[in-house]
Amino acid sequence: MSATLLAVGFDLDYTLWDHGDFAASFFGAIACELGGRLGCSGRRVECVLADTLARLTLGHPRLFDEALLRMGVEDPGLVAELVERYHRHRPPLRPYPGALDELRRLRNRGYRTFLVTDGLSDTQRYKVEALGLRPWFDELVFTGDFPRILHKPSPFPFLLACRRLGVRPRQCAYVGDNPLCDFEGPMRLGMLTIGVPTGPFAGRPSPPGHPPERLVAGLGELGGLL
Repeated sequence: MSATLLAVGFDLDYTLWDHGDFAASFFGAIACELGGRLGCSGRRVECVLADTLARLTLGHPRLFDEALLRMGVEDPGLVAELVERYHRHRPPLRPYPGALDELRRLRNRGYRTFLVTDGLSDTQRYKVEALGLRPWFDELVFTGDFPRILHKPSPFPFLLACRRLGVRPRQCAYVGDNPLCDFEGPMRLGMLTIGVPTGPFAGRPSPPGHPPERLVAGLGELGGLL
């Protein structure tokens, strides 16, 4: 293990698992009901939702607004209902192949591990438990517990993780997929930032943001880099 690197942190969605599976499960669960309410087929609803997701990504705050508009509906009340039901959705979940193995290897090599994830806290906590990730992290930071100004890309949640672990930021690395929010905060603290091409930005031109200092093809390459 490196003489100075003591802890490795991770983003959750699209870094340790495919969040698109969560969305696809929700779309399938509501498609027929929503189609009946809108006067169209469930298949059309599911296709429009999936296509809108692909265009905007899950980080877009108007995902359901845009999808409904494409079906000729403008209904803020229905949007609010869909958002609320989305956050209550509880499907079975699976981590990316090899993700648990990599977390286990890091722990076996003596690294402390932590998670910093945005999103509604109850939903993110459910994901951690459903994915079987909880035993492999020393600290979990859910930014939904704090005011929006303290979410990513704020350095606050990363500094909080360090303080809970008793390590300095420069003794940490952070692994994520999203250059729009995952890397700015830890970079400002001096953490090593590592990108994995497993999210919506994989295979696309790099968007404006803060690219990571290092890139790996997958989580299995972390051991060689660290």
